[in-house]
Amino acid sequence: MPAGNYTPGCILNQGGQKTLKNQGLIDDAYRLDDGHFNRSYVTSVMEHGGLGQEMLDNGERLFTGNAATDFGTVVDRAIPATICGHDLESLYAVPPEEVLSNGARRGKEYTAWKDQLGDRVEVSGADRYRLAKIIASVWKNPAARQILEATEDCQACFRWTDDAGHKRKSLADGVTKEFLWDFKTTSSSWKDLYRSCLNFGYLVQDAWYEDGAVSCGWEPHRLRFIFAQTQKPFGVRVYTFPQDLIERARTRVRLTLDQISLRRELGLYRSSEDEECSELEFPAWTRGGEE
Repeated sequence: MPAGNYTPGCILNQGGQKTLKNQGLIDDAYRLDDGHFNRSYVTSVMEHGGLGQEMLDNGERLFTGNAATDFGTVVDRAIPATICGHDLESLYAVPPEEVLSNGARRGKEYTAWKDQLGDRVEVSGADRYRLAKIIASVWKNPAARQILEATEDCQACFRWTDDAGHKRKSLADGVTKEFLWDFKTTSSSWKDLYRSCLNFGYLVQDAWYEDGAVSCGWEPHRLRFIFAQTQKPFGVRVYTFPQDLIERARTRVRLTLDQISLRRELGLYRSSEDEECSELEFPAWTRGGEE
């Protein structure tokens, strides 16, 4: 069994009182290159292959974010804070109309207002509205509330070396005594949610995070994913994923890690498909089979 190392995250629990530590510093420290693979890197290589790996290994980025991911980060920051008893007014601020210049964020009055924010983060009025609806929906959902109330830490880091010798790490959104959990914002309808889970590598994340937790003494378990819709009616649901699909993802992770190491050793990043003519594969549903 691989041995792992657990680093506490952003919640300090003293005598039953939960205190929030600096989330940004913890996130920055995790992202530093310490020789450990993270899930995002491996998922990107799964999607983009050797050429994607080559760009990542050269310090380039394949995805720089968008408005949806930026808003997701805002919500992610709010969850641990509300667990510690903070209200949204102490975390986020919307610039009042009187400090704007014809509706734009510029000018002396706006600059002066922004300088006095302190640790609060500026958000738009629309995002502040969505954020409030989402946080309220999360705490109203019995399954989600039970998870948050059982949470002992957030942004906790797991580092371990797996059985194949690959150094890996994960940064868990939430940690309880029995399981890890992750928070996701989504614009998907519930009937199409599985597509997002496949497209964004959530099955891989499930397998990856469980591996890290088990290496640090947790029993094997299924992660809980709290999904919150970013548009009306701002629904919240808690899901686990099918175990057989998680095992497939775990196998893909092992194969991908081996491929990553081999490419680095040989200095070869191109596959035959990158250099030769081949027939494009189509999914079964294009021939009338199952999707």
